[in-house]
Amino acid sequence: MVKSYYQYADDIIAGKITACNYIIMACKRFKNDLQREDLVFKEDVVDKAIKFISILKHYQSGHAGSNFILSSWQAFIVANIVGLYYKKTNLRKYSSSYIEVARKQGKSALASALCIYFLIADGEKGAEVLLAANSKEQARIAFEMCYQFTHQLDPLGKMLRKYRSEIKFSTTQSVLKVLAADDSKLDGFNCSFGLIDEYHSAKNSRVRDVIKSSMGMRENPHLCTITTAGFNKSLPCYALRETAIEVLQGAKQDDSMFVAIYSIEENEDWKNPKCWIKSNPNLGVTVKPAYIASQIQQALNNPSDYIGVLTKNLNIWCDTVEVWIPEDTIIRNTASVDIPANTIVTVGVDLASVGDLTAVAFLYYDDDRYYCKLKYYLPASALQSGINKDMYLAWQKQGYLTVTQGNVTDYDYITKDILQITKGATINCIYYDAFNATQWAIDCTAQGLPLEDYPQNIANFNKPTRELERLILSDRIVIDDNPITRYCFRNVVLKSDHNGNVKPIKGVARSRKIDGVIALIEALGGYLATDKYSNEIIVI
Repeated sequence: MVKSYYQYADDIIAGKITACNYIIMACKRFKNDLQREDLVFKEDVVDKAIKFISILKHYQSGHAGSNFILSSWQAFIVANIVGLYYKKTNLRKYSSSYIEVARKQGKSALASALCIYFLIADGEKGAEVLLAANSKEQARIAFEMCYQFTHQLDPLGKMLRKYRSEIKFSTTQSVLKVLAADDSKLDGFNCSFGLIDEYHSAKNSRVRDVIKSSMGMRENPHLCTITTAGFNKSLPCYALRETAIEVLQGAKQDDSMFVAIYSIEENEDWKNPKCWIKSNPNLGVTVKPAYIASQIQQALNNPSDYIGVLTKNLNIWCDTVEVWIPEDTIIRNTASVDIPANTIVTVGVDLASVGDLTAVAFLYYDDDRYYCKLKYYLPASALQSGINKDMYLAWQKQGYLTVTQGNVTDYDYITKDILQITKGATINCIYYDAFNATQWAIDCTAQGLPLEDYPQNIANFNKPTRELERLILSDRIVIDDNPITRYCFRNVVLKSDHNGNVKPIKGVARSRKIDGVIALIEALGGYLATDKYSNEIIVI
């Protein structure tokens, strides 16, 4: 009989098991390693590890009391980590691994089982296993799972003894320690196997760096990072993920890093049940399709649940912990928008004070629907430096961003563009934030443009924000097709006060922009407050 880890790789490559491109690449890499003359695959070591794990017993939910029988994808991971050796040195190929998978796949159980295996059965004398967590509370949960496994092996504690934050194995003088990122002391280790759980939420790489640097005296150390996706791409986990992907793709050379990333493809329809197995390899075993379906329906019904479902149930990295309106709903309301002649237009302007992004929204109403065109402007100096420069350059090349000369916002250019875009139409009013816009307002007024200050307080934003949400969710607004606008919507979270008033603000990273959304809400707020048939309309 073909062993499960071989069969899994063959079935993935042949398409018999649905998988994402990252897992297909991982399986092809494994098959190539089996053919390398400098490597040897030790089936006996792999089978020993799998057999040892099968002795452990689950202790929670419906699987309580049953043996831990690895699924084929789990056996594949174990086989790679423990089975490949260099012929010349007899040292393991992989000294690190990055494993990413959705929740409820038995991830924590696999992590704990690996820790117990390396504590007891890998053959290392004086082994030191470190199980790292992001907080003391998370560490306590991880430690409890390890303890339950060892307690079943040795109920009387003759060889495996539990202490406050350690489990000692007296036969080989080995120890398993649990540590948290918020521990006051993180040094003095001599780690043989380290496991970092849920690295996506780690604020920095301190714990991982400490564990990695402590492995220098070991012959066959291994540092395993296992996590679900997260919602902050600025944290160190996402950078590690990017490196892992480049290793899989061959863009970076790292023969010592094993990678297994279970996720649906970029831009794939996450609502399609056929793709769920890509991020849920234990689908039908530890998580049922009906549960995933219920979570997706919940996300569709409640936008506030959208990010949680994408990151935790489908293992999709997102840009923020919260989302105001799901992107697929924005896309559903997206089309090309132009300003027809003889149309009444309300304009909202989010004017950059010096050298950043300016957004102008043109809003009109026709046949029970709202239409919005958005334009974006940036001074040339902002393309030379700053965290967003590459993104700005891409938008400029694609024609979505207008770059003006100089190192400050070109107010005159923006005013002329407003006049050009609305030529033949009627501007009802231009709403703007008066802060740092005094001279621009004077110049516009001199040209006969109707301006009105739109205060940026939360009470003033509440009504149009709620109305914009209602219009989008009910498909009663058409937003011009522009990736900058979708980017701005992705970055919005709602701030609320004690009266329940809300206003869009930026998410976790202050470098992210929401200017297009602010300009649109200003235009909509002004429109809602103005008589559509006012005699004071000015024709341009």
